[in-house]
Amino acid sequence: MKSAKVNERRAAKVSFGKTVLWAAAILVIWSGSAVAQQSFRDLAKEYGCDWLAGRWTATTDDGTEIQLVYRWELEGHLLSVDLKMGEYVSRGMIFFIPGEEKVVQVGVDNRGGRSKGTWEEQDGKLVSKSENIDADGNVQKSATVFSKVDAKTIKIALYGVDQYDELNDESWFTMDFKRQVRKTTKKTDR
Repeated sequence: MKSAKVNERRAAKVSFGKTVLWAAAILVIWSGSAVAQQSFRDLAKEYGCDWLAGRWTATTDDGTEIQLVYRWELEGHLLSVDLKMGEYVSRGMIFFIPGEEKVVQVGVDNRGGRSKGTWEEQDGKLVSKSENIDADGNVQKSATVFSKVDAKTIKIALYGVDQYDELNDESWFTMDFKRQVRKTTKKTDR
């Protein structure tokens, strides 16, 4: 009889110990989730850089339309980018790496090319420095500078980058892009 009570107490201690461990594990997971809740979109808004999200278009001198779409996804932890210019199409993902405190981008295009790069805010402008590798393995480094003109216009300038990762003095080109508002169809009562 005495050994049955001892075994019961041991079982109760083990059960209690497991419960405490599970509770501690759940609290650690929940507290980690609470810290991780600030999304990339929240950070962009906090730093006044959330104006880039949206649909933008421009037309080149030869009449080619350029479409850029920046879209928040995955509850604001990812900013996807789609570029279409004539027959050229690319898709990229921009995201924040908390442990490194940096914003990175990776992308691919319809010609077998790929790109990787970093983003940063400089004096109210967004600067994306990237390395583009075409299907043949040729590498080109460049930087794109995004400036907010007003709520409906952004200016995009493309620069070459030197061996020290600094922008060249003169841009290769500069172009204004206009925000496009999605047209929604209204349902009418009949």
